Amino acid sequence: MQKTRPLILLICLFTSIRLFAGNPDSTQTSPPKKSPMEKPSVGLGFGVLSYFGNVGASKSSGVGSFTDIRPGYHLNVEERLGRFLGVGLNVTMGSLSGNDHSPADNLNFETKVMQGELNLVLPFDNGVIMKKGSGVVPYLSVGIGFMTFQPYGDLYDANGNKYYYWADGSIRNLPDGTAGSVRLTRDYKYETPLAGSQSALTIPVGFGFKLNFTDHFSARINGFYNLTMSNKIDNVGSGPNDKYLYTSVSIHYQFGKPADEIETPEDKTEWKNIFVDADSDGDGVKDADDQCPGTPKGVKVDIHGCPIDSDNDGVPDYLDKEPNTPKGNVVDEHGVSINYKAIAEKAHEQFVQDSIATFLSNWQERHPGRPISELMDSLANSHHQIQIAGKGPVHKIPSDFASVDKNNDGFISVAELNQAIDDFFSGSSDLTVDKINKLIDFFFEQ
Repeated sequence: MQKTRPLILLICLFTSIRLFAGNPDSTQTSPPKKSPMEKPSVGLGFGVLSYFGNVGASKSSGVGSFTDIRPGYHLNVEERLGRFLGVGLNVTMGSLSGNDHSPADNLNFETKVMQGELNLVLPFDNGVIMKKGSGVVPYLSVGIGFMTFQPYGDLYDANGNKYYYWADGSIRNLPDGTAGSVRLTRDYKYETPLAGSQSALTIPVGFGFKLNFTDHFSARINGFYNLTMSNKIDNVGSGPNDKYLYTSVSIHYQFGKPADEIETPEDKTEWKNIFVDADSDGDGVKDADDQCPGTPKGVKVDIHGCPIDSDNDGVPDYLDKEPNTPKGNVVDEHGVSINYKAIAEKAHEQFVQDSIATFLSNWQERHPGRPISELMDSLANSHHQIQIAGKGPVHKIPSDFASVDKNNDGFISVAELNQAIDDFFSGSSDLTVDKINKLIDFFFEQ
C-alpha cells in the first residue's frame, strides 16, 4: 500500500490540473475553450536505465560500459492543455545497477525502482516555433516525481559462497591470505537485500520527438534525466545525490477526435470571420464566391470576381492590347488578332526567296567565275529556246510536274510555278516540300 500511495496522489493531481485547465471558472456559462486535442492520449514504452553515482564512477572500475545498463518500462497519460503547454503522468519501472571491481573498491548493487511523475510538456508545434500538424514534433518537459526503491547486492555465488576480493584481483571463498581458498566467479545474481524499501523525490528533465502517424497513433523517442533527492540508491549513502538517465521509445493512442474536427460556437464565429467573409485579393467578391482568386489590386471584376473582358476574346481588359477585337477572331496572349493569311503570304514569299537563293548558290558552285547576269540573260530567253529544229522541248517535263503545265505547251512558266506554290500552301496540291524544291530546280534548268 505504501508504494501505491504516491501514484494515487499523482493521479489525483493530474486529474485536478486537467479539470482546472478545461474549466478555469466553474461559474462560466459559455463553453470552455478547447485544447488542440479534446481527449488525453495513452502510451506504453520500453527503454534502458543508466545509473550515475558513486559506484562505478571510477574509470578503473574494471567493469564493461554496458554491464550496468538495465531495461525499463513505462506508462504515459498526457493531455494538451493549449498551444504551448501539456501535462503528462508517467509511471516508470525498472532497475538501476552499478559495479566496481578494482583494488580500491569492490562494490556492486542492483536497485529495483518504481517512479511516478507529473510533467509539464512544452511542444514545439505551437504555431510559433513550428506549424501545427507537423510530422515530427520536438518537445521539452520538466516535472516532479516520487520514487520507491530497494537496493540488492551480489554477495554470494549460486552455492552460497561469499565473495572475498583479494589484493591480486581475484575473487575467492575465504578472506585475503587464507590458505586453501578457492577461486570464485561472480554470477551477477543480486540476491541479498542491502537495505529496506526507501523513497525519494525526483526532478525529471526530458527531451524527445513525437512522430505523428495518424490522427490517433504516434510514436515517441524520449530521454529523461532524473535528479533524485537521495544518495542511497547505490546503498553508499555518501557524496552527491544519485542520478539516472531513462531513454525509451513508445507507442501512443489519442482518444477522441482532433480538435479541428470538433466545432464549438466560437469555432463557427471564427470560421465565418476567416472563411465566409474573407476577401483575400480585395476585389469586393468573397473568397467563397471568387472564381478568379489573386486578382491584381485595382482591376475591375465581374460578379464572379474575374477581370472584365469587354470584347470576349479571352484576354481581360487590363492585359488586352487590342480592346475591340472583332467577334470570332483568334487572338494571341496580348489579345491581338492573328492574321493567318498574312502569315501564310509571308511564309510563301520567304519560301520562294529561299528557293531562289539556294538555286543561285548551287549554280555558282557548278559554274565558278561566271557572272549571274549570264544566268539571267539565259532565263529571259529560255522560253524561245525550248524548241530546237522541231524536235520538241530541250527538257521534257517530268511526270510529277505534268499537272503544273496548265496550258500543256511543254514549258513551265513563271505564272504556272507561282500557281503551283500557291496550291501547295492552300492544301489543294499533292506536291510535297521536296517536290516543290525539285520543281523550282527544273524551272530554272528548262
